[in-house]
Parts: sequence; C-alpha cells; structure tokens
Amino acid sequence: MNRRRERRWQSSQDRARVAAELIEEAESLTETGAIASPLDVARDRLPPPLRVESKQADAPRARLDQEPPTPSTPAPEPTAAPPAAPPTETAAPVAQPVDDPLYVSAREASERGDFDRAAASYRDLLAREPGHVKARNNLALILDARGDRDGALAELDRALETDPNNAGLLVNRAAVLGAKGSYAAAQRDLLRVIRDDAANVEALFNLGVVFTRRGLWADAIAQLRRAVEVDPARAAAWYYLGDALNHVDDLTGALAALERAVELQPTNPKALYGIGKVLDRLNRPDEATVMYRRSREVAGR
Repeated sequence: MNRRRERRWQSSQDRARVAAELIEEAESLTETGAIASPLDVARDRLPPPLRVESKQADAPRARLDQEPPTPSTPAPEPTAAPPAAPPTETAAPVAQPVDDPLYVSAREASERGDFDRAAASYRDLLAREPGHVKARNNLALILDARGDRDGALAELDRALETDPNNAGLLVNRAAVLGAKGSYAAAQRDLLRVIRDDAANVEALFNLGVVFTRRGLWADAIAQLRRAVEVDPARAAAWYYLGDALNHVDDLTGALAALERAVELQPTNPKALYGIGKVLDRLNRPDEATVMYRRSREVAGR
C-alpha cells in the first residue's frame, strides 16, 4: 500500500494531477457559486469575478453600486474592456442626482442584501429617468450577479448610448462579454479605455486576463506587467502574470510573480498550486509537494 502511494507521487505530473483532483474536490464542497453575490461584493468591497470555464483565478469586475467614473477618471474597481475604433468625442457628464429617493432606496436595499427591491427601485427610476447612467450600471451589475448576462449587457449598452466614453461602463461591459466568451468584443472595449487612459489598471488587468483566455501569453504578460506596475498590491494580477510566464517557460519570473501573489493573498489555493507546478518544473519535487499540500489545505477550509 505504501509502496503504491510512493510510486504515485514519484512523477511531477502525478503530483500535480493528484493535487488538482483534491483541490477540485474541496472546491466542489465549499464553492457556493461561480460568481460572488452582490451581498458578498458589498460586504468584502471586492468586485464580482469574471466567470469563465477556466480553472484560473477569477478576474474581477466592478463593485456593485459602484458609480461609473467619467471618461477622464480611472475606474476604481475592475470590470472589463474597450474597443479598437477611434474614441468619439468625450461626452459631457450627465446630471444625475444621487439623492433621488428611488436611487437612495435602491442603494439602501443593496446594502441590506435585498436585491429584488434594489432592482425594482432602479427600474422605477429608469422608467422615469432613462438617462440615469449610474442606476442603469448598478441594475446591470445586479442582473449579471444573478446570471442574467443578456439583461446586463442590454442595460450597459443603453447606458453607453447616453455616456459612450464612460470608462467604468466599458470595463463592466467587457467583463460581461468576457464571461459570455465574447473575448474579441471585450478586448475592443478594454483597448478603447486604455487608449484614453494608459494607466487604467482595471482595463490593463482585465485585458491581460482576456489575453490569457485566448492563449495569447506574450500579449497577456505585457498588459499584466503594466497592471502590477500601476498597482503592485493587486494579488490577482500577480497570479495571472505568473501563470502566463509559466506558459512561456520563464520559470524564474513565474515563481517570483506567484510568490508575490501569495504574499499578498496567502489563502489563494490556485496561486499556491501554481507555485507547486513551477517548482516541479524546476526539479524541486519536495518543495512542490509542500505547496500542493498547502493549496489543498487552503482550498478545503
């Protein structure tokens, strides 16, 4: 019995496979959904992830009830995407009072976790005031978090008709498009944002993620390097950078990036598992086994 177990772990590929199977088993027991609920987002002040079938770490999207910035300011929380067509003339900010009773009611409902009421209040407000970009953006985020991506896209499209150069809206739309697998469309939105604001970290990060989904590793590395230069504390960007570097056989760079991701987010099982894979490729099997074990333990918590 012991000999059989030892033989199973002699190969680096076997060690990685076993660790992956254990991680997947733990995730199947603990995972509540592929996308964080709006309540989770509001509580943790984190954006819902971009859902894809890949096992890689999830890419973030704009926070629920985030008010999308005007085109001149970077989007505060991740979302995704800008187009390659030349940007149109910057639209003037739309006057949208945030003290409107319906808007206040919707935000308060979101804070309580009553998203049915929040969505209803946003819809009532939009029926009266169709050009209220913030309300339409927030309604889109609620719909997306519930899995209604077509509905979310329809709301974001309408918001962009009112404010076509709004970076936050473009990033949000790109995130939804990416979740639907429409990577080329997401890429166009993100490139459009970056063309107007080369330091927009949300667009840089999400564009890097889109490139990883498409297997364009060199392009992904370029965008993710820029993202971590702008925001060195973004753990997810370091994870994706490490994964991309591993795919182009830059093992030293991959290990450094993944270790930085773990420094920033010690309980990320995928980053820990990624370190194990790189250590295996560097012929450091004992250290790799330790990382696989840590990844499994974290995933099972």
